[in-house]
Amino acid sequence: MYEELEKRLGYTFKNRELLKQALTHVSYAKDRGTRHYETLEFLGDALLNFLIVDLLVEAFPDKREGALASLKAYLISEDFFNELARDLDLVPYILISRGKKNVSIIGDVFEALWAAIYLDSGKDTNLVRDLFRNIFKEKIIEVIKRRKIKRDYKTMLQEITQKRWKERPEYKVVSVEGPEHAKVFTVEGSIKGYRALGRGRSKKEAEQEAAKILVRELTSE
Repeated sequence: MYEELEKRLGYTFKNRELLKQALTHVSYAKDRGTRHYETLEFLGDALLNFLIVDLLVEAFPDKREGALASLKAYLISEDFFNELARDLDLVPYILISRGKKNVSIIGDVFEALWAAIYLDSGKDTNLVRDLFRNIFKEKIIEVIKRRKIKRDYKTMLQEITQKRWKERPEYKVVSVEGPEHAKVFTVEGSIKGYRALGRGRSKKEAEQEAAKILVRELTSE
């Protein structure tokens, strides 16, 4: 059942139950009394953060921290994890009883899958890193070099805060200055005690600037 997936991964599970757990949504697990992926997702989130940062620092040693933080923000996003999951043809393996296999669920399963490999390998970080790089390094470098990184910082920030705190950031207009034809908006973005001011020729532009600052702050921690 899982042979094709294992072939694409370049890894054969010793404990197939771990792999099944990584692919099992909570709705399916509750219906059948089995384990679901949420705990593995939590571990996989941290693991993929490390794998991607490790790759970025090695591949682009001369890039400044802010630039690396922006790249990381996209590369750990649900959108990009969906791309990688689809490259593995992972979606057909997801077990779910109710709802759709949406972007969030696919991203969660992708994270859980790498946590399952990590645990099944006896927590062999080097093995997991080599597997991840063998499959995705070329794609990640190409995406960066061809400037295919999405710069929607509001979306990036929301994905980060949803994953970290299950909350969304708030934005409020602090001031509007200048004549009607050349207004400058100042917007404050905030989440969990983090605050940043963004300025722009429109409310949306100012919100993006505030979100950009918060993304860099949160991803550089």
